Amino acid sequence: MVLAHAGALLSGSAEGVTAYVDADVREPERGIELASDVIDFDRPVALSLIALLHFIGDGGGDEGRGGEGAYALVERLTERLPAGSCLVLSQLTGDFDPESVEKGVASYAAGGVTLVPRSHRGVSRFFDGLELVEPGLVPVVDWHPELSLGELPVETQPVPIYGAVARKP
Repeated sequence: MVLAHAGALLSGSAEGVTAYVDADVREPERGIELASDVIDFDRPVALSLIALLHFIGDGGGDEGRGGEGAYALVERLTERLPAGSCLVLSQLTGDFDPESVEKGVASYAAGGVTLVPRSHRGVSRFFDGLELVEPGLVPVVDWHPELSLGELPVETQPVPIYGAVARKP
């Protein structure tokens, strides 16, 4: 699906180049190698891991190559980034509505898909060694709501997803 949508963007523009890299996040070295054809890793870049890591377990199974989990993968990806780069990440949590999230986890598991909600503390581990940008790790609806264009209604309950941006020193 991503490739189909990317097709319209792959021609590039005066502002820059768009490229599609067909890689598995569980093989970070391969992804970085392929991306280095269009990304200069000597300059700060943004690593966007939006709604991805809750599909990767914490290790000890087949979540990643060699049994490594989400934390090891993020560490391997961020260690390759130059200073000044940013990590943008969102992650499912059960902190707000554990019963509903557990139903979702069970539904995905019935289809053979890993779904791992993480607590605030668990999500904050992804940012170890990085400098969080204000307002820090918060429910995604609370991440700079003043920047909203007003097209979405304000929810009365938090979306069960944390999000943050952090800078590599």
